[in-house]
Amino acid sequence: MRRTNSSQLAASRRKGSVSGRKPSAVSRKLTVICRCEEVTEDEIRRVIRQGYTSLEEIKRILRCGMGHCQGRNCLMPIARILNQETGAPVSQMKFPTPRPPLKPLPLGLLGADEAADEHR
Repeated sequence: MRRTNSSQLAASRRKGSVSGRKPSAVSRKLTVICRCEEVTEDEIRRVIRQGYTSLEEIKRILRCGMGHCQGRNCLMPIARILNQETGAPVSQMKFPTPRPPLKPLPLGLLGADEAADEHR
């Protein structure tokens, strides 16, 4: 078995996989990029090929970044996919602004005081 040093591993990750091989079509269909909204890599690549070429457009079409994490977990991988598909540099992409609440809150907490006042 051949050992891989850290620079080879980093280079292969930039290419799209740890092994250095391109991911198969089957793995793209199964790879969930946005766990909150259950959006796969295949779905993201499909909308990019349909002409949606900004993170904001992809967010609006597929709801990526609108879940509990507000894009903290998925927007950077989506930006990398966008870079692979269009060649647009990730550093020049405009990332969508997270919308409040920044952290998930139980709905009962938002209306708790008003509901208590109404029942008095």
